[in-house]
Amino acid sequence: MTARTVIHNARLIDPASGRDEIGGLIHVAGVITDVGPHIGPDLRKAAPGRDTIIDAKGKTLAPGLIDLRVKTGEPGAESKETLETASQAAAAGGVTTFVVMPDTDPVIDSVALVDFIKRRAAGVAKVKVLPAGGLTLGLEGKRMSELGLIGEAGAAFFTNGDQAVEDAGVMRRAMQYASGFDALIASRPDTHSLTRNTVMNAGAFAARLGLRGAPPEAEWIAVERDLTLAETTGARLLVDCISTGRSLRSVEQARAFGVRAACSVAAYSLFFNELDVGDYLTYCKVFPPFRGEADRRALIEGLKRGVIDAVVSAHDPQPPEDKRLPISDATYGAVGLETLLPVLLSLVARDELSLLAALKPVTSGPADLLGLPQGRLAEGAPADLVLFDPTAPWLCDRDDLHSRSKNSPFDGRRLEGRVLRTFVDGVTVFERG
Repeated sequence: MTARTVIHNARLIDPASGRDEIGGLIHVAGVITDVGPHIGPDLRKAAPGRDTIIDAKGKTLAPGLIDLRVKTGEPGAESKETLETASQAAAAGGVTTFVVMPDTDPVIDSVALVDFIKRRAAGVAKVKVLPAGGLTLGLEGKRMSELGLIGEAGAAFFTNGDQAVEDAGVMRRAMQYASGFDALIASRPDTHSLTRNTVMNAGAFAARLGLRGAPPEAEWIAVERDLTLAETTGARLLVDCISTGRSLRSVEQARAFGVRAACSVAAYSLFFNELDVGDYLTYCKVFPPFRGEADRRALIEGLKRGVIDAVVSAHDPQPPEDKRLPISDATYGAVGLETLLPVLLSLVARDELSLLAALKPVTSGPADLLGLPQGRLAEGAPADLVLFDPTAPWLCDRDDLHSRSKNSPFDGRRLEGRVLRTFVDGVTVFERG
């Protein structure tokens, strides 16, 4: 008989089914075969010496996280991050699947590059890596990529990364073509003419610091345009990394009219507001920028209502020489794979979210968007799991992060929740201590 792994004495959290109970889980050959409150320590007598028995000691067992927005430097800028080091950071953060953005050198805009990422990740990554295909050639926003061929090669969805497609005609043609095979298009909502050379959120605080701010209307305009195009073409649209309450309302209203629209939010947008930029902190220079407190609260309310489909790490590694500059000259970006879960657990610890609501947009939410079997505790699902202590306090120190780059806005911040063990297809890929 095939050896089993039995995890018992765990708090089982499964947002897909609403499960929140004490029990256990059994997996065989990387697949969940049983889960529920009936799985207890008595099962240790079933097959002594053959089964692997893990006592969760009352800690929380949930589906492994799925992160829809991760940048690496591979290929072309491996000094920032490689697929291997990103996967190590992911495993330490309880992320068992992530989508790698096409903003590489060369851009992932061809069958050959999609195949390279898949083969390279299969050889070096500890977790599952899915490539996103470039929406336009070179991400220049001028000519549509071969979406059909790239999709057949294994692209999870299509995106222009951080480069918004300014030409509405190009975006419309891409949506029309993608709707023919029900592909998902992720669009970062930005009006570049309004945000070029900006540093932080536009407002009184930016004015006091003497910094050029990115006005929220740059996001609102782009959101409305893309939702309108999705409505007229019938395309599936992921509005990528919204940062304002008004953008969320626009997505909700479009859905009410039948638009096939989803939205994601960067984890840092739920934790920080514009005041956290503080005394010109370059590690807090990100895009979209930290917004006002009202917008942060509106996004958290969206999570409570279950209308935000995915929370992403927006992992964007940058070397110290590109961040330790005057804030106007520093590059955008922050690492986030290892802080994605603690950010959400910190909101739970503050009673701002329930644990089920916090975990849905990093498990079953993104799994449903991409049609993945993981992201749930269910018979037949892959044994991609994370065991964590939801209340363990810790101090984030960038030097302790597994990412090759250390540009974290959470450096020096106190967070709640620590990953204890991460499983991919039933194999332990990370174990703390």
